[in-house]
Amino acid sequence: LSARPWVLPPQLVVKELQSLAATPVFDAMLCELARGPLQQGSAETPGRVTIGWGRQDHLLLPRQAARARVAFPSAQLHWFERCGHFPHWNQPVETARLILETVGKDVT
Repeated sequence: LSARPWVLPPQLVVKELQSLAATPVFDAMLCELARGPLQQGSAETPGRVTIGWGRQDHLLLPRQAARARVAFPSAQLHWFERCGHFPHWNQPVETARLILETVGKDVT
């Protein structure tokens, strides 16, 4: 889930893996994502929407961003460079800045 897993703190990785292993809904969630109906988008949203996508995401491949753009046509698409599926791991400062910009907070 990280473009550069070797830079992550080992204790973070251990905690995340333990959480995945311990959650009682993981198997059901995985089955629903793999075999359930495609998620529907929305032409209109109640506020600004930004879709952040990692260029090195191996879970949601970059080419799938086109489908997200169709599902959410009013959303802004932001590409995270050198980033996997979790931008908050690989680009935490940029992720925080993007969230604040999207919700309309001054980041200066």
